[in-house]
Amino acid sequence: MFHVHTFNPHTLLGYCVDSYRIISVDQPASGFIENTLLPHVTQSLVIGLDDENTVFDCIHSEFCANHFITGPNDSVCHLKLFSGMKKMIINFKPGGLYKIFHLPVHHFINRSQDARVFLGQQIIEIGDQLREISLSGKIELINNWLTGLLKSQKNTNASIDEAIRLIEGNNGNISIRELEQATYTTKRTLERRFLEQVGFHPKTFSRLVRFNRVIHFIETNLNVPWRQLADAFGFYDQSHFIHEFKTLSGRLPHDYFSMDTEFKKILQG
Repeated sequence: MFHVHTFNPHTLLGYCVDSYRIISVDQPASGFIENTLLPHVTQSLVIGLDDENTVFDCIHSEFCANHFITGPNDSVCHLKLFSGMKKMIINFKPGGLYKIFHLPVHHFINRSQDARVFLGQQIIEIGDQLREISLSGKIELINNWLTGLLKSQKNTNASIDEAIRLIEGNNGNISIRELEQATYTTKRTLERRFLEQVGFHPKTFSRLVRFNRVIHFIETNLNVPWRQLADAFGFYDQSHFIHEFKTLSGRLPHDYFSMDTEFKKILQG
């Protein structure tokens, strides 16, 4: 069983941090929860408030580090979450991880990476402090840490923020040419900056934005005809929609609710 507490970041962080979540798993001592993460655009820093070896990456056949960074996925990921897991998850908006830590996001595509490799001793110290203080103290500590880091970084190029806004505002249905014109940026520059700050090229990012908007729509509007979904989200036709859904999720649309994606919903909100 999952236990989740969600918090908003400080207003100064609002344009690059989506939320904080403290998540724990309450299972029998020998048990675990198997879960599926569908393709998504979320970037996260996961700080362990527990012991090692509580999150197992089934695709790569390895336990995630106690503190890890995970980027967006363009493929399905399978996890085992063991009893005693307790993590503080900082969910960044697209481009947000780069804004604060200046880490190229393509390092974290489709897998987790040990945060100690990239953040060094500071993430160990932050994790140790978080274990010892109250809930309100945890939020204050993370807010102070991230705002301090943000102030020390140079401003990133505003054209990427505008391109992300346009892609999200159009549910992923916008051409590269339109993005070039709107941001006064060449395709090559857009692709290079997106890969660095978002993790994917604009075309792939747009595809995943559309896919996740479809998922949200399916979850909140049951029994919607596939043709209506195809039309609403800019697919060529119903066949194109079904093919795209199966390519990204590994399942046909009508099988979606048979997939155990609870942790994905908790992780992304």
